[in-house]
Amino acid sequence: MSYILKESELKDKNLISDLNQELKKNEILFQIPLPKNEKIKKNNFIDIKNYVLFENESSIKGGYSLKNQLFKINNSFLKIGFYCNPVSAGLFNKKYNICGLLLLNDAQKRSPDIFCLGMGSYQNSLPKLLKGLGWPFKTIPFYFKIYKPFNFLKNIMYLKNNKINYFILSFLNYSGIGWFFIKLLNFFMYLFYFNFKNKIDIQVNQVNEFDGSVKSLWEKINQFYYFSAVRNEIYLNSLYSNNKFIKLIFLQDNKVIGWSISLCTELNNHKQFGSMKLGSIVDCLSLKNYESIVIEKTSEILKKKNVDLIVSNQSHIFWRKAFTKNSFIRGPSNFIFSPSNDLSKKLNKNINNNDFFHITRADGDGPINL
Repeated sequence: MSYILKESELKDKNLISDLNQELKKNEILFQIPLPKNEKIKKNNFIDIKNYVLFENESSIKGGYSLKNQLFKINNSFLKIGFYCNPVSAGLFNKKYNICGLLLLNDAQKRSPDIFCLGMGSYQNSLPKLLKGLGWPFKTIPFYFKIYKPFNFLKNIMYLKNNKINYFILSFLNYSGIGWFFIKLLNFFMYLFYFNFKNKIDIQVNQVNEFDGSVKSLWEKINQFYYFSAVRNEIYLNSLYSNNKFIKLIFLQDNKVIGWSISLCTELNNHKQFGSMKLGSIVDCLSLKNYESIVIEKTSEILKKKNVDLIVSNQSHIFWRKAFTKNSFIRGPSNFIFSPSNDLSKKLNKNINNNDFFHITRADGDGPINL
């Protein structure tokens, strides 16, 4: 057997579809993106390419996507790769176990400063491979706030992982005990974090596109973000061109003090959230000390859309505090950040405190999955 990796082309579409059918037949949810007959717009900040693994030049046994993006590490700027959606026939046929390593090695050759993000669980095949190669790990904190206890308890499949838990949650839900406890918990958290200071007068605008004002915001505050993707208008408009994203700008005295990106999604038999109406705060940025008001206003808009639950993953200390002040609860996280050894050396050399890493679902494929 001989293997070769190359960027996918339109002529590879049928072979990719064949592997995707095999993955589906073996109940594997991941798929290799099909090449499209259109030119992808490129910019200086984000570049996404898809690669496929050929066996004997006659069939495709795997593939991955590589998103290269401009990041800030302390006071330097560097193109860093995100290794995403690696899929191979090794997921259902041990004969092709080597394919996972071939994919990763190829990605590292193309982009030595690379990271993985998300990955679902430390028990999945990719984290196990990375651990064997000595890559470090950091779990990105997960925050949630329940707005509709009945629907939450009915649909939270993550907690219904066995018959006993299923029975207990069903009893708590239909007896009304669960609803009462969650409402009481929310009330006490609200009282505990209640701020007696005068409310800040903030204007909230929903926009279709971002302008240069967000670039000015980024330039004012990036000193507080030791490791972060460059978050300017080009970045935002590239990542969030789809109308499904709720794009908010926050102003005080007609000056931009922050922005947020969120989603409101009607789920259907999601493996963790069942059939909830899920709000997710995907990405955010603001002037220092305005983080809490940005989360408060974003949550209010999602609440008006009748969400059952709002979730977010945040690594930066400013934003973790902001979610806590807004009565969000920190829960177990399966959102894992793992930099390559080359990238890890740069992070360890230049950054003493990873509380100032700004990693959200926007930096991975998280928005796709919510």
